[in-house]
Amino acid sequence: MEIIRGLNDLHKIPKRTVATIGIFDGIHRGHRRIFDKVIRQAKALRTNSLVITFSPHPYKIIGTRNEPPLLVSLRHRLMLMGRAGIDYCLVINFDRRFARMPPRAFVEKILYKGLDVQAVYVGENFHFGRIREGDVGLLERLAGDFGFAVGVIHPLKCRGRIISSSWIREEVLSGNLTNVSRLLGRPFSIYGRVIKGAGRGKRLGFPTANLDIEHEAFPPMGVYAVRVFSEGCPYEGLLNIGHRPTFIRKIRPHTPIIIEVCLLDFAGSLYDKFLEVEFIKRIRAEKKFDKIPSLISAMKEDKLCARRIFSKSVA
Repeated sequence: MEIIRGLNDLHKIPKRTVATIGIFDGIHRGHRRIFDKVIRQAKALRTNSLVITFSPHPYKIIGTRNEPPLLVSLRHRLMLMGRAGIDYCLVINFDRRFARMPPRAFVEKILYKGLDVQAVYVGENFHFGRIREGDVGLLERLAGDFGFAVGVIHPLKCRGRIISSSWIREEVLSGNLTNVSRLLGRPFSIYGRVIKGAGRGKRLGFPTANLDIEHEAFPPMGVYAVRVFSEGCPYEGLLNIGHRPTFIRKIRPHTPIIIEVCLLDFAGSLYDKFLEVEFIKRIRAEKKFDKIPSLISAMKEDKLCARRIFSKSVA
């Protein structure tokens, strides 16, 4: 997938694409339904598929202080879009100036004059333009004025409830990863760059890679069996989310959450590489150990437990 950042490079996107517009936080099954329709229609018309998205999330600019945590970072979102088969992605910088753009101006300046789209597919709850005053009905009327088609995709349901990013976010924060995977259509994953840590894991005999995660929604703190992808290669591993209470006297509100992963069968350096980590199963909650030998013993048991989990998944 080719990524175009900003409105000054619209000329780099081929004209007459089939497009969709949205944040698509999490890239869940409902989003994939829209993407699949866009891709199929683009192939039928012998043109390219296009996703128009925004960064930062509009809530960060025009929302309240209680805006929801994102499921995936922009970098992760773009990777998942490309994996879905999208040809081009336009990332628009969402600032206060852009937030004031009227709906008609958005359609005329960007969709019509800038991109000359052939068709646009959106969800039935789609809103756009200044203070979200544009809806599907207005988009259809404006599309008639400027000569492109609009397709409205009905929401996808699971067990009678509409699949949404907010529902998935609730499940992630509650630790219901089985249901999260069901709603996403894939295992829940995080994506980040390996950064330097304190080196305690290596000294304890369990070298770990500390991850700098750009998105914000995490499952409950604890130890998890995970599958780690580095440069396309999968590895089995353990991941710990938490404060590492064994090594600090008191956990305070500002105490940072550390995310570190240990690959079970890997020799080499992961520093500065980007890893995608899929959550397989939670092994235990985070625990404070009185003595380091007790921590080491627990880590050995975690490793054995992870191997049992992976052996069952293969069987």
